[in-house]
Formats: sequence, structure tokens, C-alpha cells
Amino acid sequence: MKNIGLIDDKDKSRRAFMLKLKLKIEEQHPEWNILDSKPFKEIDDYRQWILENDISILIVDERLDEESLNDGTYVNYFGSDLVIELRNYFKDFPIYCITNVEITDKLRKALHYFNLILSRQKFDADIDNYLNSFIKTGISFYTEYKKELLRLSELSNIIANGGETPENLNELQSLQYKLVIPHITEDTKSREQYLEGLEKQINVIKSMQDELTKLLKSE
Repeated sequence: MKNIGLIDDKDKSRRAFMLKLKLKIEEQHPEWNILDSKPFKEIDDYRQWILENDISILIVDERLDEESLNDGTYVNYFGSDLVIELRNYFKDFPIYCITNVEITDKLRKALHYFNLILSRQKFDADIDNYLNSFIKTGISFYTEYKKELLRLSELSNIIANGGETPENLNELQSLQYKLVIPHITEDTKSREQYLEGLEKQINVIKSMQDELTKLLKSE
């Protein structure tokens, strides 16, 4: 199942919008589903939610701090903050902002991080065309991401079974980097640490391989 994620702090507004989208999707794109949620208290929690729920399109409101969370607190970030954070991990992930607020300086600075920013009124006036466009980008992302995950799994198995070559090691590192390491961040230290960790994992696999070879020869 391919899923659209919908994030909005206002429960009534979010649920009404979700039902409107759901009617259109069930009619035109029955293989898709919608998962809606209040904003997460911690902005870091979105990445896991996206991965665990196969979210292939994300729609967010800009103002996420107007209605309290279930524990009575308010989040301290906007939709424009969220998209910038997510671009550290998901370069090509379709993220749309549908909002009733005017284009503020804060939102304007984040324009190029979103696939598109729309007013709720404009979206509702041409919902079929906009939704079809969203679905097309979601299918493209879903297809490519699943293909890369499959290739990552294939390469890992090849290397674990003794088929290591410089080419497939480079491809493995490239895929790991693309799927896990931030794309926009300038934090080179975190990248170096990740690559060091990956190298250690590969060395462990090689060591286990050598031990297995010795064991087989001794029998």
C-alpha cells in the first residue's frame, strides 16, 4: 500500500480535509491510502514515521503550533522548518504545503524545499488535477526508493557471501549514503563517522568469512 501522510495540528480541519482526499483517492487511486496525524512533539520523529508507514507523499500545513498536542503542549516548529529537516534525509521525497496562511518571509525562504506550496482554496478549486499531480510524484518516488532498497539488500547479500569487489563496495556505500546520510547538511563529521562505521561492518563480515573458510578447511 502506498500512503499519503497528512500533518496538521487542527483536528477538525485535518480530518475534514482527509475525508475529502479519501473520497477522491478511493475513486481514482484505490491503491493509495491516507494517514493523518497531529504534529509530532519532536521533529526528529518524522523520519521513522515516514519509513515505517511507507509514506510516499507528505502534505503539511505551515502553522503547526496553533492547536495543542494531546499532552497540552505546543510544537515549536512550522511546516517550513519540518521540510528543511526532512530534506537532510529525503532529497526527492514529495513534500507539499497546503495552508491558509499568507506567504510569510519564513515560508518564502523554504519555497525551494517544497515540491509546491498552495492555498487550501486554490487546491480545493482544482483538486482532481492537483491530486493527480501529487500521486504521479509519489509513484515516481515510491518506485525509485523501493528499487534502491532492493539493490541495497542484493549488494549486502553478495558481499556477505564473498562476492566483494571494489565496484559493488562503492555502489553499496553510494546507496547507503543516499538512503541514510543527509543530502543538504554540511556536517561532514557525521558523514565521516557513518562511513567509518560502514567500513567496520564490512570488516566484521570479512572476518567472519575468513573464520568460516578456516573452519571448513579444517573439517
